[in-house]
Amino acid sequence: MSTHPRPLVLVGVDGSPQSIAAAQWAADEAARRRQSVQLLYSASLPVIGYPALGYPADFIEFTDREGRRMLDRVAQQLTALHPDLEVGTVLTRTDPRRALVDASEGAALTVVGSRGGGRMQEVLLGSVALHVTARGRSPVAVVPYDRDNRQGPVLVGVDGRADTAAAVGFAFDEAAVRGADLIAVMAFDNKAGQGFARRSIIFEVGEAQEEHAVISEQLAGWAEKYPDVQVHEYVFRGQVAECLVGYAGHAPSVQRPQLIVVGSRGRSGLTGFLLGSTSHAVIAHAACPVIVVRPPVS
Repeated sequence: MSTHPRPLVLVGVDGSPQSIAAAQWAADEAARRRQSVQLLYSASLPVIGYPALGYPADFIEFTDREGRRMLDRVAQQLTALHPDLEVGTVLTRTDPRRALVDASEGAALTVVGSRGGGRMQEVLLGSVALHVTARGRSPVAVVPYDRDNRQGPVLVGVDGRADTAAAVGFAFDEAAVRGADLIAVMAFDNKAGQGFARRSIIFEVGEAQEEHAVISEQLAGWAEKYPDVQVHEYVFRGQVAECLVGYAGHAPSVQRPQLIVVGSRGRSGLTGFLLGSTSHAVIAHAACPVIVVRPPVS
């Protein structure tokens, strides 16, 4: 018998409906991949008044006790859905953003919830979701609370750059595990910087031969590795986020994605914090889960 632990899917929970929805999605993902789930709850308390005053010991004990009860309750809900699923729980008093980032070091995937596509655009900056997506040490999935429970393809953004190869590979693997088609979208825009959703996206058929060649070349190796995944390639004129979200929202119902995978550059400092305009905008506006995958550290 192997002594290596199962790869785990880490998910942040706080008892809110949004985090419960994220935990259920994470459980589905883990069961699909025969992985385990780890529920993480941070019982950190805000500083009030003079720091030396702190909180009464019995209040801290009450907070920890209620947190453990919540974790146990969510774990029971997940095992009711997937009886063979291994579910672990962790309670910490660390800031939830730091706790999730630190714990993501050993995760195959980190999952966080959000309030839902569209409504979080203005509030996402500085939130747990954005912080973890920007700084997490594993791929990070952001799951909208009001997501569509669709069974469509996996959608991935392709730009021909080497640092998006990890996202493309992750998307192929997700499509294979889910038995879904893969929709690869490449966008090019000579008038970028006008803001999200300012202009219509344009489907390019014959005027973007160079872009079609780039997308085919980037997908070729992965298509050979995953021969059972049916791949569809599209090139649009427009900003990348607009094209990904536009396709996801306006494609025929059977072609609307159940999942979007995007790459992101930067791991630290200002670049890592800002995450990238494409990733940020897709997370803010997508009605389905979005997984952000950064290139491996060389």
